[in-house]
Amino acid sequence: MQTKKERKPIYSILIEHREIPLLAVLALLLIAVSIRVPGYLGKSWLNVLKNGSINMVMCCGMLCVLLIGSIDISITAILAFAGAVAGKLMGAGILQSTVLMFLLGIAIGAVIGAVNGVLMSYGRVISLIVTLSTSYIVRALIPMNWLLGMNKINPTQLTQGFKDSLINHSFLGLPFLVWLAVLVVVVTGVFLKYTRTGRNLYAVGSNAEAAQMRGVPINRIRVLAHTICGATAGLAGIMWLAFYAAIEKGSALGDEMFTIAACVLGGVAVTGGYGKITGVVIGALMIAFIDSAIPQMGIGNSMITEFIKGILLLVAILLNVILQRIAEKQDLARRNI
Repeated sequence: MQTKKERKPIYSILIEHREIPLLAVLALLLIAVSIRVPGYLGKSWLNVLKNGSINMVMCCGMLCVLLIGSIDISITAILAFAGAVAGKLMGAGILQSTVLMFLLGIAIGAVIGAVNGVLMSYGRVISLIVTLSTSYIVRALIPMNWLLGMNKINPTQLTQGFKDSLINHSFLGLPFLVWLAVLVVVVTGVFLKYTRTGRNLYAVGSNAEAAQMRGVPINRIRVLAHTICGATAGLAGIMWLAFYAAIEKGSALGDEMFTIAACVLGGVAVTGGYGKITGVVIGALMIAFIDSAIPQMGIGNSMITEFIKGILLLVAILLNVILQRIAEKQDLARRNI
């Protein structure tokens, strides 16, 4: 005689799917804004997707870094540098292909990310210090005479085909900018869930010593995570260049915190070992939604927007801490400790 399958308690479901509370909060915010501003969702959903696409791409790389228990605050500097180099080459007539622009941005970002990873893994330098230093160095290169000087890349230096490629060209009603973000999200999700290397990122973040005993090359995995993060930041730099048709030393300055916030909002553990691409997507959409919705509600003060983001981030961190402690207690109980 078969016994009925035991129902999991709600907290167990939330531990397994930490993005569920965020999804509920996002739905409530959408309802509240739609009531306050009738027709908001129908008018603004495409702008929310476009505005959130660049951050979403960077979030995919940041997810890989956070999973190993590291962090990278140089991503927006990499974004600006990759965009500046590619824009300079296009303005000089050396590079005209949109595809090559993207490949160049990815390559530049991957190299800088790999340097971060090597210094952190083999040089035993704290990731925060390494990436902060890299951020200063990379941004300092942009205004040098060999690159932009004190100028910036402007629309006249970019080909019309490149500017139109992501914004004005669309498929199934969505601009290529959004589809590119979707592609990066899908590839990242498949990599993390279905490949051995992707699962090793979780293993290193959960327990590096145990992972090493199982033969996981910890240092190489850490370098790989930072390389991926740099590559997505470089890609985001080309997306930024196409979206805004301009780039300069201060482009995206401070936006690395929004990327980290989106990951944390999505349930990614800042201590490593846990995080899902679905949660990261929801977190990135929530950040983009807040940026779009606050002005629509007649609140022009940017400090209000930052205040709301801060409150949501604090709530997300507290929820993650609570769920992590419950999970640890359950694990100890199963082992009768």
